[in-house]
This record gives sequence, C-alpha cells and structure tokens, in this order.
Amino acid sequence: TMMDGVDRRGWRLDEPVLVRREDLSLYMQPLADLVTKNGYRTTLGDLVFRAVVDSDSAATDILFARVGGAAAIQAFLARNGGSGMRVDRDERHLQTEIVGLTWPPEYVDADKLERAIKAVPVAARDRSFQAYLRDPRDTATPAGMASFLYRIAAGKILSSGSTQHLLSVMRRTATGPDRLKAGTAQGWTLAHKTGTSSTYKGITVATNDVGVLTTPDGQRVGVAVFVAESRRSPKERAALIANVARIVTAHLPLRKR
Repeated sequence: TMMDGVDRRGWRLDEPVLVRREDLSLYMQPLADLVTKNGYRTTLGDLVFRAVVDSDSAATDILFARVGGAAAIQAFLARNGGSGMRVDRDERHLQTEIVGLTWPPEYVDADKLERAIKAVPVAARDRSFQAYLRDPRDTATPAGMASFLYRIAAGKILSSGSTQHLLSVMRRTATGPDRLKAGTAQGWTLAHKTGTSSTYKGITVATNDVGVLTTPDGQRVGVAVFVAESRRSPKERAALIANVARIVTAHLPLRKR
C-alpha cells in the first residue's frame, strides 16, 4: 500500500519521519533501540526496509497509520484483486487482543506490557486465544497470498520502479534464513517476507514465509507457506517450509532454449 501511494499519490520514500517513543510497538522491533528521548529521525523508505527485512513491528505500525490504516489497505487489496486476504489491526492491537488485553499507550514500555500479560487470568487468556483462532480478521489464504505476490512481481499492480524497489527489499529479508531461503536451489532468487506468531501452551499459531521465487531463466512463481496451530519445534516448522521451496525449485521446468 505504501508503494502504491508512491505511484498514485506522490508519496516519497525519502520523506523524513520522526519516530518517538510513543510510536513504538511491541515484541520484535529493533528500531526501538535507536529511539532516544528526542526520537529517531529516519525516512519512509527506511521504515519500509525495516518492516520487511527485520519484521520490525514498530516500523510496520507506523506505516500502517501513515497509509491510512486498515480501511486504506483493504481498499488497495480490493482494487488489485487481493482476494482471500484481510488486514484489520496493527501489531499493537492485534497482539494485545490475543493475550486478553487492550492496547494503552504505556505498553510501549516492554516491562509494563510483560507485567500486564502475566496479570491476565489463565481462563481469560485461554478465551482470548481461542477467540483468536476462530477470528477471520487479519487472515489470508496461501493461494490468495501467492497469487497476489506473483501479480506484484509481474508488474500488474505497481509501477516498474516501485515493483523493482519492493522486490529488491524483499530479497534482503534477514528473518527466517532456515525457511524458504534454505530450500531455494542454486541459481534461483527469492524475494520474501516471513511472519511468526507467539506461542501459547505449546501452540504456535502461525509460522509463515511468503514470496516470489525466480528461476535462472527469469520465470517467476508465487509461493506462500503457512504452518498453522503447530506443536512442532521451530526447527521442524522451518524445515517443512524449506522443503516446499526445495520441491518447487526441483520440479518447475525451465524454458527450453
């Protein structure tokens, strides 16, 4: 949605952004280490990079607000054939609702958030967790995601410049090196984005990796692997995802020359 704004609304990736403590999110956010009492000066482009490459929740939430929130993202998806995908909440609200809380500003303090989570009664947290498993919000189908990513890579959604910029960022993803990347055959390239939920009572709701694989001769294939509600170890889940990439790259025929 941000890159669509660059194309359609004149947004600039070099636009300055001041990140303040109150803009921070929760859990995975390396950006938080850079934010002093005077904030941290960066750009929209840097936030895009951090959101994709580092799965930085603070960068993600700042961009979520900048593009216009869930309504704007859903409108972008609807306009571009993004069926089977929903984005309803930012990370702050999604993750706190999962554990039976609502997000107040003071939860930017990780210690306060941790204490609040520990204070949630087990029964209440169980109910919230079960509700999350049934909730249609913030969900996607693998087919819908893979198709959408393929169309982005094929230049059917964004301008050529924005397409190439986004794919170049996705090729630098640092998270999940043992997932799709580990199964990608030599000579192929992978542009991808990972996603991982928290684990509660031995159940990890989501261990994901989605992206675009490109053959040595330039063919593209969208791929999305969602390992849902798993009790397997992180290593086992990653190996399953890597095996999907291994199968795809082993069996997709190259063009005859």
